[in-house]
Amino acid sequence: MGLAVVTVAAGGLPVVDVTAIAPRTGTPVTEAVNGRGVSVTKVAARGLPVVFEMIGVAPGVTYATWDAATVTAVTLSGGGLVATSTGTTSVDQGAHVASATGKTGGKYYFEITWTTVNAGGNVGLGVGTTTSTYTGMGNGGTTGVLFYKGFNAWSMGVKILTWSASLPIVDERSGIAADLDNRKFWFRNASTAGIWNNSGTANPATNTGGLTIPAGTMVPFCTFGGTLGGAGGIFTANFGASAFVGAVPAGFTPGWPA
Repeated sequence: MGLAVVTVAAGGLPVVDVTAIAPRTGTPVTEAVNGRGVSVTKVAARGLPVVFEMIGVAPGVTYATWDAATVTAVTLSGGGLVATSTGTTSVDQGAHVASATGKTGGKYYFEITWTTVNAGGNVGLGVGTTTSTYTGMGNGGTTGVLFYKGFNAWSMGVKILTWSASLPIVDERSGIAADLDNRKFWFRNASTAGIWNNSGTANPATNTGGLTIPAGTMVPFCTFGGTLGGAGGIFTANFGASAFVGAVPAGFTPGWPA
């Protein structure tokens, strides 16, 4: 039997036990704010304020990080959320990183910050298959959908749109909505609550104006470019372990659970 769910009122107001329980039986409940449960135990009779006899952190949701096994010419830090490019030669062109936490269904929202925008060409972020490489994500690639720093969007190897926008600036945070049920993808500047996919009508909540995600198991993906000068670029991911800057679209899971 699952735990009952309560929400602690703002301002610390009492939570009233309205379930049909015998006095002081200790029926467990879970605090449901943000979906991160904190276990408590009801020890009051029906209709009386809940007394917190025991408070402890219940097993909660864990979230993805960049995965060291998928790194090419990239170092990871910050608990696996900060990816820094180290590529300096032609051998390192296409430095990239992708999470190993693949998914085939569901709707997810996450954010990635352009912490340092490096000089390499075709720097971008999006989602791709678990076997994606830099060359498989844009131009002739067909394994994902990616937004590049020049605001060209590539989906399944086809250039979908070009934004009439400036390049990302330092600490600009991008919001990504990936709908794997409908295989659609949206991108926006979360820092300024920008429009989705550079369109006034695109909306992930209504499955409108999304770019096509190819078939397969998908993972968050970023690349530091395919030309020299890519060293020093930094992407910082938030896959749900901390608060988002942008609003999560209706119907989407906050973050990318592990």
